[in-house]
Amino acid sequence: MAKSELAIGIDLGGTNMSVGVVDRRGRVLARAKKKTKAQEGRDVVIDRLVMTMEAACEAGNVKLADIRTVGIGAPGPVDSERGVVITAGNLGWKNVPLGEILRKRLGIPVTVDNDANVAAWGEATVGAGEGCESLLAVWVGTGVGAGIVMGGKIWRGDLFTAGEFGHVIMYSNGQPGSRKVEEFCSRTGIVRSLRTLAGLNPESLFHKILARHEADGKAGPLGSSGIAECYNANDPLVREVVDSSAELLGIGIANWITMASMRTVILGGGITEALGKPYADRVEDSIRRHVFPSAIAPKVSVRVTKLKDDAGVLGAAMLAWDALG
Repeated sequence: MAKSELAIGIDLGGTNMSVGVVDRRGRVLARAKKKTKAQEGRDVVIDRLVMTMEAACEAGNVKLADIRTVGIGAPGPVDSERGVVITAGNLGWKNVPLGEILRKRLGIPVTVDNDANVAAWGEATVGAGEGCESLLAVWVGTGVGAGIVMGGKIWRGDLFTAGEFGHVIMYSNGQPGSRKVEEFCSRTGIVRSLRTLAGLNPESLFHKILARHEADGKAGPLGSSGIAECYNANDPLVREVVDSSAELLGIGIANWITMASMRTVILGGGITEALGKPYADRVEDSIRRHVFPSAIAPKVSVRVTKLKDDAGVLGAAMLAWDALG
């Protein structure tokens, strides 16, 4: 296959990095995934990025030298014009010129953007939002992030921070840790609320699922699948907490629609995928009840991600192709 037909898309997270070899039609031809190991420092993470790119190429029976361009979605605000990660808390990075570092190392063009932005671009180009000129894509996982496409382009804002939806204040008088969208609506926020209320609900299935998770020695907090297991079993506590988080998320999205008059919303992320249609329907119902004016509510299209885990990889690669012209 000709070099001009191959790109690499990278979804760089604080825990894992996912890499795909992608063609111009938006097909993932090969993949590789490794732990990020952010605690070991910037240089180790970048070395691992290159290693994972090489592994993806090997899986696709191609060489890194065959790759025409690279796109990366990085967590946190990114100066996409310079390829600089302004800040990434879960990587411990500040003002890291990731694009320049990799361009010098690889000798090919590198495009860097925010991870939610590139995931939204993936859905807009080859996913659930294909054909939409404008959309809001909201990712509900460990945190809550959003990517905005307006007029057929990623909208980053003058300061490159557009889409930091999880940090929108919902309760200005709330205690620290109980004010922002992601403090209630993310997986982290949902688990925190469940732990807070579990003592008052001794019969909740949440106790059993949490105990099993801890007995298995799994690292980190309870995952989305554990929450979904309780939710699908109609556990009253989990239903109440999750439905409340969906209501709040819908309010936040409705506020955006009211301000930006945007027709299409895409929901993705680990919580959305694990909880499925009942959760998405709850969010959609909240959006329709809170958007202004109410007459536009029937015109809003709420969709679930088509690309799922591939959204970031595909979006990063498609953005890199766009940068080549």
